[in-house]
Amino acid sequence: MWHNLGKFILKYRLPLLFLLVATTGFMMYHAGRVQLSYDFSRAIPTNNPKYKAYQEFKNKFGEDGNLLVIGIQTDSFFREKLFNSYTDLQRNLKKVNGVDDIISVPSAVNLVKMTETERLKADTIFLNRPLSQAEIDSGAAVFMNLPFYRQLLYNPQTHAWLMGVRINKGLMAKKVRISIVNNIGKIADEFGKANGLTVYKSGLPHIRTQLSVRIVKEMRMFIFASVILSAVILLLFFRSLSAMWLSLAVVAMGVVWSFATIELFNYKISILNALIPPLIVVIGIPNCIYFLNKYHTAYNETGDKKKSLLMMVSRMGVVTLFCNLTAAIGFAVFALTQSQILKEFGIVAGINIISLFFISLVFIPTVLSFLPPPKSRHTKYLENQKLNRWLNRLEKWLLNH
Repeated sequence: MWHNLGKFILKYRLPLLFLLVATTGFMMYHAGRVQLSYDFSRAIPTNNPKYKAYQEFKNKFGEDGNLLVIGIQTDSFFREKLFNSYTDLQRNLKKVNGVDDIISVPSAVNLVKMTETERLKADTIFLNRPLSQAEIDSGAAVFMNLPFYRQLLYNPQTHAWLMGVRINKGLMAKKVRISIVNNIGKIADEFGKANGLTVYKSGLPHIRTQLSVRIVKEMRMFIFASVILSAVILLLFFRSLSAMWLSLAVVAMGVVWSFATIELFNYKISILNALIPPLIVVIGIPNCIYFLNKYHTAYNETGDKKKSLLMMVSRMGVVTLFCNLTAAIGFAVFALTQSQILKEFGIVAGINIISLFFISLVFIPTVLSFLPPPKSRHTKYLENQKLNRWLNRLEKWLLNH
């Protein structure tokens, strides 16, 4: 069967190569549309009672996940220079696109009873302009006598002061949230630097944005590191640029397909499935090594390129299939869990590990058939005496001990 499959691949190598390239182009289009997930609560099983209670609470009261808080600590908050600078900070933050509202000391209000209507009126405590020290002291006396704001906007024991920045909910699930949070952080840091204060930032928008940025950075770092390390190992052993680029092309297609699969299933890049592209690299490289090693061994025996390619497919096709199949099953079992984030990881990883086998099976023999036969320096590693001695020693240890 595998021998006939090898004949089929070599006979129809051009149509198969065209089909593979066209499919990769289609996958590349969808890979470019994949989005980053900003929801970090999907690790909890959907049938968990606590998760259901949380969803009911959100449906009834909404989600307060759009409040970013900025904190400073100082015992001279109501000094003229600092207070006016803090007011300017609030004014500048309101200008940021995506900021709906701000709650802080300068915008605090006091409820005053209207005698003629017997109703309460909200009066601002501090006027919205640069204030003199006397005006600040007058407003501070009113503010500090209002128990509502104590432990909400300030802590009298620690001299900590808080500003709450409410970001538009519609923008919280979009990529633009990163620039909004970064702009807020930049303005706040400039305020701290100008006044010699440490500015603390927290809240779900800040935390989730930091995690999202970290996911992207780490995903790129892992892909880059795994590709570079694999390329170095391939070059050291095979001493062939063509073998190295061939292997890297296989894993590159696998990575593109993995991103495309995420998008095609309407998933997003999460903290877990961001590990799939580096996983594809470290699984795809052994596929290439199996095929190339068998090709070189067979060519040393036969000296015929076509026979060597047929032997490569017939001998290593079934081995690579079972290696990828067992790995795919191992990851695909996560799809049976109740956690949505694990389901997505299992489905995407399982599909793409199997897809990687078909990419390797079609691409490697096809491209090798167009390349010249390997030279002696490319197969020199097969006769590496030092390496063979270590392998023989390892074999004796395993069999006898």
